[in-house]
Amino acid sequence: MHPEPPHPSAQFQRLCGSRLEEFGGLVRALSDWAAPAGVPPQAMRDVVLILDELFSNIIIHGYRRDPAGQILVRAQRDDGRVDVTLTDQAPAFNPTQVPEPDTQLSIDDRPMGGLGLLFVRRTADDFDYHLIDTDTGTAANQVHFSKRFAKAIGSV
Repeated sequence: MHPEPPHPSAQFQRLCGSRLEEFGGLVRALSDWAAPAGVPPQAMRDVVLILDELFSNIIIHGYRRDPAGQILVRAQRDDGRVDVTLTDQAPAFNPTQVPEPDTQLSIDDRPMGGLGLLFVRRTADDFDYHLIDTDTGTAANQVHFSKRFAKAIGSV
């Protein structure tokens, strides 16, 4: 019997600039981490879709496309789920407090926006926000979401 190889890191971290062009590199790095960490492809597809919405919202609405901003993305695989946290220092904004759009209205009567966060709420298994203090004494937005998945037989 062969000993099991050491488990890959169950944690991922990447600091990104607030530029939409950085999303592709983030997804490649996250995907490179996810497979050996034991995150199934279907869960990763959902994570990437959720991450796309949140990442672009921070850049477009939070930083207002200022490329000087930064977004710290952390992910962790833990007992049948992947947890993702995005931290930024754009103006404080709690996306969990945005009211759900009335999807019963016709497209002509419906105000623009809000469908992306509705998608996040319906796709993520957990979705929350905290305004945190940083080491430098400034405030930062921290958005967290989780996506659960079935553990493979024999996995940890």
